[in-house]
Amino acid sequence: MKRLIIWLATTFMVAYSAVAYAQSHDDGVLRILAIGNSFSDDGMEYIPALLENLDVKNVEVARLFVGGCSLKQHFNFHQNSESPYIFTQSKQGENRWIEHRNKFSLNDALKLGEWDIITLQQQSGNSGIYSSYEPYLGELIKIIRQAQPNARIAWHMTWSYSTNSTHGEFVKYDNDSRKMLAAIMDASQTAAQAHPEIEIIIPAGTTIQLLRQSAINNHPQDLTRDGYHMGYGAGRYALACTWYEVLIAPYTKRSMLGNTLRINKGMVAVTPATAAYCQKAAQRAVRHNFSAKKIKGTKRTLRKIESNNKQ
Repeated sequence: MKRLIIWLATTFMVAYSAVAYAQSHDDGVLRILAIGNSFSDDGMEYIPALLENLDVKNVEVARLFVGGCSLKQHFNFHQNSESPYIFTQSKQGENRWIEHRNKFSLNDALKLGEWDIITLQQQSGNSGIYSSYEPYLGELIKIIRQAQPNARIAWHMTWSYSTNSTHGEFVKYDNDSRKMLAAIMDASQTAAQAHPEIEIIIPAGTTIQLLRQSAINNHPQDLTRDGYHMGYGAGRYALACTWYEVLIAPYTKRSMLGNTLRINKGMVAVTPATAAYCQKAAQRAVRHNFSAKKIKGTKRTLRKIESNNKQ
């Protein structure tokens, strides 16, 4: 654990050879839009706070939210000209979420200026079932391409449910968290192969699996708050580190490694020790999207580090 902390404290840049570089438009601001549901909310919730901590002022993030929304539902909403989305936005230089009063349509968001990166994902219960992706993923890509021809498309590869999850769709994976993750990874790779327009993978599921195999995991909740949504502490923080590292760091040329954002929420709070694990997991997942090798470190060492930090 000590070696991990020292390594993180002295390493600030990441090799970006495997990461798609996102060019901002002429105003010098990188703009990212997520088309998603509560899982994208989990992934993005702490991004403004992380940007503020890293003193990044030229990134704007926004998200379209409908709870439990699938690719099919996103497509149908668009085809029917419906406006069901809650739209929240963190403008460049402000680094705080603001929710728009009016409900949005997908078309409303796509017409709201020029987006550099647009993310898509599947509803969690079907995230490991590729047959549920099509033809809706392909159709949504066409819609995005028509409205935003210069935007890079990213795929948000979500995480599996916790060991003790009671989610009704967990049975699709025999109530096996590892089996679900393997299916999610397989479906994500198939999606990327079928659609070359997907240039970036956001490996959220890999990051969480790395942490579930580490000393900071709170089995059987596995960093969730309800068996499937990420906890308000280390879970959401690790996701923000992952989103930043894969989407934003190539633009700012600054890694999230060494950030001092701390969040005293949830069953696994973000402390100096747990933050080190989260940052390491995010970096490793971004480098190796579909590989979840164990992060070393014992619970005894973790407790010792936490005790020293309190003194």
